[in-house]
Amino acid sequence: MPDFFNEFERFFEQHIMGEHRKRMKEVEKEEKQMEQQERKLQQNVKRLDEQDAEDPFGQ
Repeated sequence: MPDFFNEFERFFEQHIMGEHRKRMKEVEKEEKQMEQQERKLQQNVKRLDEQDAEDPFGQ
């Protein structure tokens, strides 16, 4: 019986948890990319607000 549990644990680790960890790394990477894009957008909005404050009619 111990062999069954060892095999089951190995199977679970490789096929279930391994895939889960792999997907979580991908999700974390995508999340970081989205955060970077959001920061860039916020910087652009701030820059545009500053430009608008200096020259509200764009002339």
